Amino acid sequence: MEKTDMKKRKFHIRCDMEGVAGVTGMPQVTPGDPEYPQAREWFMRELLALVEGLLEGGSDDVSIFDEHWFGRNIDIARLPKGVRACCGKPPYRPDWAGGLDASCDGLILQGFHSMEGAGHLLSHTYEPDFKAIHINGKPVGEIGMETAVAGDFGVPLVMVAADSAGNAEARALAPGVVTVDTKISRSPFGAECFALRDVLANIRAAAAAVARALPPTAPWKLNPAELVCAFKPGAYLDGLRQLFPALFVAEDSIRINAPTATAAWAEYWQAKLKVQATL
Repeated sequence: MEKTDMKKRKFHIRCDMEGVAGVTGMPQVTPGDPEYPQAREWFMRELLALVEGLLEGGSDDVSIFDEHWFGRNIDIARLPKGVRACCGKPPYRPDWAGGLDASCDGLILQGFHSMEGAGHLLSHTYEPDFKAIHINGKPVGEIGMETAVAGDFGVPLVMVAADSAGNAEARALAPGVVTVDTKISRSPFGAECFALRDVLANIRAAAAAVARALPPTAPWKLNPAELVCAFKPGAYLDGLRQLFPALFVAEDSIRINAPTATAAWAEYWQAKLKVQATL
């Protein structure tokens, strides 16, 4: 009998909700809103299709970090045995990135979207206060920032399931990455949506293929890292200016220099938590 490569692979998933199939407005992804339960169900079915595809393809280790809102969107009762989910959005540290580490073969982003200012469907960057993020001079959104964090650990972005604009952003950043369109962006609050069963089938098939054979993407390594964050006017920006004046390089912008993107993001995250505690 001919022997084949039976190497098992380890994947880390970061999940969001704005890029999920059928989602075209923020009320659908806002916990407590009447529209949220339906969108959460679509989100869970996408996530399960992704995980099941990875397992079918031969992966034996899958972990997930819930990035959306308060990080309490995953129904752990529906996850396959052995899959781990990091919930509640514990802050990254310079040496810890939500369960992603150097042993992972690839980062996968599910339900993501394009960055603030892109003008596409539900474009934004993490939270409403952000105007822009630049890392080493390059504008990034959530897709870019998480790809840079993974790169610190030598882990490439291998797959994205998102709206068409988010996927285009990912392909420009990581040539060769596998993408699955969950919908086509037609305006900031409108999209051409596909039948959910078609999206789920495409996600599952793509995940299985990635688990069998990794795409030719490379880790995005940025060492050292310069993180520049610009913010919209408001109480949050005022709080940052009051608590961390030394970080400001412009009226609306802070700069953090660190050995890695993860360390820079972790420092910002700690500052954010301290400001939010005062609001």
